[in-house]
Amino acid sequence: MSDPRPFSGVDRWRRVARSMRESLPVNKFDSVQRVGRKMPAIHNPVLIGGLGVAAVGAGAAVKYLKPMAASRQDKQLREMLAEKLARVPGLSEVEVETKQAFGKPLLVRTQVSLSEMPVSPTDLLDRTARYLWDGAPKSPVALQVSLSGPGERWTLVDLDFPDEVARPHELFERFGAPASDPTWKP
Repeated sequence: MSDPRPFSGVDRWRRVARSMRESLPVNKFDSVQRVGRKMPAIHNPVLIGGLGVAAVGAGAAVKYLKPMAASRQDKQLREMLAEKLARVPGLSEVEVETKQAFGKPLLVRTQVSLSEMPVSPTDLLDRTARYLWDGAPKSPVALQVSLSGPGERWTLVDLDFPDEVARPHELFERFGAPASDPTWKP
């Protein structure tokens, strides 16, 4: 059986369009005021160009200055850790990389390489984690520390952390508050 109204779909859309023209409960305006309102616009080409240059400059600053700050932190932490571990025989390389994320603690990844293993690896791993926890310029930090020796590799899992990344609350339980912020609590 066919529909008695030949354009029932069109009628439905007409009702929708009519209801959209009616005043809604929010932002009620007279129809005269609605026509007189204009969208704000910028017509000055110099101002438009200035805004474009400012947007490009802000984008470049965010892109280039943030890695520079991270590389400075990496360098500071690497130098501090190399100084603290300087007496460890067989130390061949110390690598530090920081990762920053909005709303999350700073992640410090560290790789310590040894050409020989004259000390206890868990003791050295524990000392390295403690040095980073206490020496990080921003607190709190999450740590991922790995130690590699001749043919072997140790991570924070070997220190009874749940996984390779130690979160701030886990580090607080083990080492207490960081030296850079003695009042910090998780």
